Amino acid sequence: MGRHVDAVGPATGVRRAAQLCGLVGGAAWVIGYVVDPGGAAAAVLLWGGALLLTVALVSLGARLVNSDVLLLRLFVAVALPTLVWGVFLLLRDAVSDVGLLDAAFGAAVALLSVVGLARRPSARSAAV
Repeated sequence: MGRHVDAVGPATGVRRAAQLCGLVGGAAWVIGYVVDPGGAAAAVLLWGGALLLTVALVSLGARLVNSDVLLLRLFVAVALPTLVWGVFLLLRDAVSDVGLLDAAFGAAVALLSVVGLARRPSARSAAV
């Protein structure tokens, strides 16, 4: 049998980097809404933030799987961002102020990333 994921897993630095991507990406969405709603700078911040948020979601998806089966990890790593962005786009079509929804989503992801960064990793989460 293969090795278990708790024995060999991504380093804590990778997890922290993904949380930083979530923090910076979420903050970019909030800044884009506050500074220049609907302008060119907001579009750059929106796309750059979306890229960073996607990196954070892919990392989170890969860490959700407690198995050494690489294909399962890859599937969940792709499925989680696809699900989140799909639901987000449905909500975006349903609201009248999409900029406010972008800022609220960005703030929520940034807040969750700050909580993750502030938390001391346990022995199990350091291995995952």
